[in-house]
Amino acid sequence: MIKRIADIIFSSIILLLTAPLMLVLICLIKLESKGPACYVQERVGQFGKLFKVYKLRTMYINNENSGGGVRTVDNDPRVTKIGKLIRGCSLDEFPQFINILLGSMSYIGPRPISLDEHNFVLQHIEKENQSIPQGLFHRVKPGITGWALLHGREKISYEDRFKLNSEYENNISMFFDLKIFFLTFKKYFFTNMFVMLLFLAVTGIIMSMIF
Repeated sequence: MIKRIADIIFSSIILLLTAPLMLVLICLIKLESKGPACYVQERVGQFGKLFKVYKLRTMYINNENSGGGVRTVDNDPRVTKIGKLIRGCSLDEFPQFINILLGSMSYIGPRPISLDEHNFVLQHIEKENQSIPQGLFHRVKPGITGWALLHGREKISYEDRFKLNSEYENNISMFFDLKIFFLTFKKYFFTNMFVMLLFLAVTGIIMSMIF
């Protein structure tokens, strides 16, 4: 209950503060390539339940499933120029604060994988005659940041990711969540400092136009 209240307050503040920056990014996405600025994708959530996740579009339209497999790769031809910048700063994830506000996600939790990735893993398990790994089906709400993400994001294997997800779910607590929160801040805030400067500049311009 406390975590849900914190999620509502935190997501509301983030959505309000980043609204000017999101508007600028939406315009840049629309100017560079055809198609909607945002896209909706089915992800596997708590207890294997499917839900729709919101993201800024970083690929050319109708190219999500060609040229790079279920994961993106370095210099992926499907990714637009502005998309590379957005992905590099993880700004494509910001619309997921809407998911947090709606209750389908939490700020901290295992990253939800796409339905394609989920099916790919299940096919691999069946092919290798392996047991379904603990951590594939989340017992908690998926999150924007989490224990596995801090250990390498998409650079670690599916097996390691599921082990880390399972470790989080088996040891979940307010203190563990606070640890992940501060580690995320430490790891990503300074590397994305220019994003904050851009945000402040854009906000200043918009405020000066209004007043």
